[in-house]
Amino acid sequence: MSVSTTESDPAIEAAEATTIVVWRGERIPFADVPARIADTDGRAERNALFAGWIQAVDALNSLYVARLAHWQDGGGPRDAPDSGAASMHIERLTAESETVYYAALRRYLAVIDIEQGDATIADLWHIERGTAWGHWFGQREVARAIAEAGREAHDPGHLTGWRGAEAQLVGRQDADMPLGMAVIGELYGSLVGDPEWLGRALRMAPDDIGAYADFAAFIRLWRLRRAMGLVQFENRLLRTDDEALNRAYYAGIVGHITGIDVPEAAYLRDVGRPGASATRLDRSLLAGALAEALEARFGHAWWSEQRARDMVQEFAGADSVRDALARIGYDSLDWRPVLRQIRTRLIGEMSGYGGPNITTRAGTRKV
Repeated sequence: MSVSTTESDPAIEAAEATTIVVWRGERIPFADVPARIADTDGRAERNALFAGWIQAVDALNSLYVARLAHWQDGGGPRDAPDSGAASMHIERLTAESETVYYAALRRYLAVIDIEQGDATIADLWHIERGTAWGHWFGQREVARAIAEAGREAHDPGHLTGWRGAEAQLVGRQDADMPLGMAVIGELYGSLVGDPEWLGRALRMAPDDIGAYADFAAFIRLWRLRRAMGLVQFENRLLRTDDEALNRAYYAGIVGHITGIDVPEAAYLRDVGRPGASATRLDRSLLAGALAEALEARFGHAWWSEQRARDMVQEFAGADSVRDALARIGYDSLDWRPVLRQIRTRLIGEMSGYGGPNITTRAGTRKV
């Protein structure tokens, strides 16, 4: 079905740009609220601001519903989006990543004194900041490390720390850009959690590399599982006009696969265009396969080899999953490379499932 810009998109952009959330007398632009939520340490304060964000999303939902109706009319009633090449692997990837994901999730929630089963997406935003390693991601250090990887540094905008470095490694992203270029962006973005790049290019202290790589691997796995949940939700979304049912599907499916509570109100905001999450999942699996192929040919520091960079640039011309696979010598899309990369960087994996002992209000336990 068509995924071109709809007549609702300008109205949505204008509404999001002018929507504000009033918090403690401060008028916060809607786009800035998630970052403010993430930066709020106190959980009660964080949840209160999060509630304001949910109200704002609900107020915008009439516009998102109009966009959904346009998609349904343009593609035929009840047409499901393109499920993507990776969709056939979701069941296996979900099962194979479940134990390691929940072990890591419990560890990171315990750090902020939250039990599994009691966390919201706002808590994950808070964890995702990664402020403990912010001092390693200064502007000068990041620019040098990006240059050593053959990428061009640019202004990451409002992002700082490791996320700013990731944004610069990824580079420009556009919904309509060729698949090969999007995969290359994800490939370079994954370097922000690569121990080799962290040590040789960023010059991170050896004692910090393991802990930070564990954190980056957890965030990468969380994003991967969230994309899988969104694919499954989207495959149901365009099959019914029942808003209450779609809200329940979103909260149930995405919440279950990520192990955290997600607000029903965001069920349409997270769907930028039909099939977007399936495309994102394809891109993640292809980036993992490309990274494994590069490491096999050029070593773990492939990013410093000109021949590897030339291979990456040739990959930019791939315009389909089949074409991309052919360029790296794969017969079919494989979920295992990306999961291998994640698992080898998780501390919980290296020490056996469970990781270190962490003390919480519930007592000391293995998490």
